[in-house]
Formats: sequence, structure tokens, C-alpha cells
Amino acid sequence: MRTTLESRGLGPRIRRLRVERGLSQTDLVEPYYTAAYLSHLENEKRTPSNDVLAHIAGRLGVTVDYLLTGRDPNLDLHLQLEVDRAIAEIHSGALDTAADSLERVRNKARREGFPRTEAAALEGLGLILQRRGRYDEALVHLQHAEDLLTKDAPEARTGIVTARARCLFATNEIHHAIHVLETHLVELDRAGSPDPTALMQTYSALIGPYFEAGLRERAATIAEDANKLIARVQDPEHVACLNINRAQILLEQGHRAEAMRCLARAEDLFKQLGWRDSAMKAAIAQATAAVEAGDLDAAEQGAQAALAELEVIPSKLDRVRVLSLLARVERLRKRPAEALGHLHAVGKLLGKRRSIEQAWRLREEGLCSMEIDDWDQAEALLRRSLVIYRHARAPEQIATTAAYLGDVLLRLGRADEAADVFRTGLAEVEDLAV
Repeated sequence: MRTTLESRGLGPRIRRLRVERGLSQTDLVEPYYTAAYLSHLENEKRTPSNDVLAHIAGRLGVTVDYLLTGRDPNLDLHLQLEVDRAIAEIHSGALDTAADSLERVRNKARREGFPRTEAAALEGLGLILQRRGRYDEALVHLQHAEDLLTKDAPEARTGIVTARARCLFATNEIHHAIHVLETHLVELDRAGSPDPTALMQTYSALIGPYFEAGLRERAATIAEDANKLIARVQDPEHVACLNINRAQILLEQGHRAEAMRCLARAEDLFKQLGWRDSAMKAAIAQATAAVEAGDLDAAEQGAQAALAELEVIPSKLDRVRVLSLLARVERLRKRPAEALGHLHAVGKLLGKRRSIEQAWRLREEGLCSMEIDDWDQAEALLRRSLVIYRHARAPEQIATTAAYLGDVLLRLGRADEAADVFRTGLAEVEDLAV
């Protein structure tokens, strides 16, 4: 027998469905039950048995669960589809519309008891916050989403885990990001027969943090491990992301042509998906590679195209990267004033947050100051950059920045201090790389 609590609202629901279908009380229950008995049910004076519920649900063309709860049996599917639509809106730049949709889904999924769908909505909201540069808030949403899936298989949390790692990386917590991803790899391994998509996604997410932490061999190894899984992965999004991350390693190894093919393939895949923001990221990566190759005209052209896209598809971090790229192009063209204009715009976007992007900006401003012979300003900027890189434990960046600072001190006639900076930079690199 169903309890009264389970059946609350059942009677009026039966009456509404019966009337909507043009059935009388007799039509609905005879020959097994009487109209009088149904009247008691509709007025909630009786609690029906399972057999009665099954009979009435069958005649009304609904499930027993819907009869008891009034909940659409396909509600979870509908909510999941709404999340998918919202994610597509994020990638097209409609962040406000997507946020409204995801907030509605999140609230409804929580009320109706759909933790996986609630987690998916929270992951989407985290993605929006990440796009807006609000990383701390994004991390709160992503942690909540992960908590909702603690009883699920680890591969179900892979997207959330990698998103958390991206936010940590953006906030200068490089080694924390590595820890999060490596821990997830252990969980995937313990689960047995890990899903190739989850493995590749996690491997791919580790490439950047490894690279920035100076762990170049690990980055190269894990990039190849990820590449071996491509044939087993059907999701074009993850294949495209891997191509972007792997290109960084290929450029480091001097394989520029192959790196550019990877980036072009990624851009093409994202365009096929209709993800303009991700296609733009691939284009930015190609422009960055062009700078490394000395093709400043191609780099500027790609960066300007990306800026035009950013008017439609807002992303604070991508705008920072594009302006930083343009600044570097201008500095290499020996136009420090123009470069400083871009870097000041980057500074306004970043605010006071310590991040890899902030450290890079300060170093570039220091290099521009060197170009215009403002050596005191160059020293101050390079010292601030070095502090952030030390906090991030980024050995190669520490060495590079210390070398520039040493050159400035030499120019200022402070040879002993310069020697100390050179020695300290090298010592820290040795310690952090262990």
C-alpha cells in the first residue's frame, strides 16, 4: 500500500488527467473498480493500492511515478538538453543567456533530485565565471559539482576536475593544478579499465601545467600518451583540445610545421562544432606560434582577427592573451611605446591578481623600459615579475626573468648585485626542478 505522503496530491491529479482525456469516473475504473471508489480517491479519502495505481495509470497513459509525483518522466532528459543548449550558447558568446538557463536548470534539478544534471549545470556556470575571469567563484561552483558526483565513477568527474585545474593554473596555483590532475589519474587507474576519453582529457590538461612548471620531459611524455589514445576517442572537442596543448610541446621541440598542423586541425574541429570561442583559441595559438617563428605580420593579423571575435565572444583571459601577443609583436618591432599601450590595457584587465599572465606582463613592461633606457623602472618591474614566478614555482621563467634583471643591474653599475641575482636564479631553478 502506498503511503499518504507518497500519494499527496494524487486525487486532484487523477481528476485533472481524467477530465483532460474526456473520461468519466466509470470509464476510468470499471470493470475492476467502482465510480464511487474512484470518487473517494479523487477526493483523497482513500489511499490506492499498487494494483489500483497501475490500472489507473495505464488507462490514463502515464507512468505510476508521474501519477504519484506529477513529475514528467522525461524531465531529467529535458533538463540535460537545456544544459547542452546553454553550453552551446557559452561557446557562441551568449554568456548572460546561458547563465540564466543554467541557473534555472540547477535550481530545478536540485528540487527534483537530479544530482548529475545539477552538477552539469554547475560546471557550465563555472565555465561562464572562468570566461569572465572570476576564478575563485568558478572554483566554488566546480567543487560543489564534483561533490555531487562523489558516488559516481571517476570518469564522470573528469570534465569538472580539468576545469578546476584550469582555474587553479590561471590563479598561479600551477602545482596545485598538477596535484589535482595527477590525483584524478590515480582514481581513474584504481577504477580499472579507465575510459580513454577521460584519460586523454586528463593527460591533455596536464601538458600546460607541466610545461610551465619546467617539467618539460613529463609534458612531452604525457602529450605522446594522450596522442596514442586519439584513435579510441570519438569526442572532437577533446581531440581538438589535445591538438592545441600538444602543439606547445612540438614547438618547444622545434617541430613547427607539425605544431601548426595540430593547431589548424584544432581550429577546424572547433569550427565544425560551431564553437567560435574555442576556434578563436586555436587561432590565437597559431598567432603565438607565428611570433616564435619570427613572422610578426602573420602574428599581428591573427591577433587582430581574434580581437574582432572577442567583441562577439567575450573572454577576459583570451583578451589578455591577445593584447599581450600584440604587445610582444610591437616590442619585437622596436616600438616600445605601442607595446606599453597594449600592456597597460592588460594590466587593467588583470587588476591586482597574481598570475602567470601578470608576471609575463610585468616582465614585458620591464623589457620595454629597457628599450627606452628607463633602467630604474625596468628593475622594479622585473623584480615584481620575479616574485610572482617564484610563487608559481616556474623554474624556467624564474631563470629567464633573473637573467634580464641581472642585465639591468649590470647596466646600472651594480655588478655584485647582478652576480647575486644570477646565482640566486640558477639556485632556485635547481631546487624547484628537483
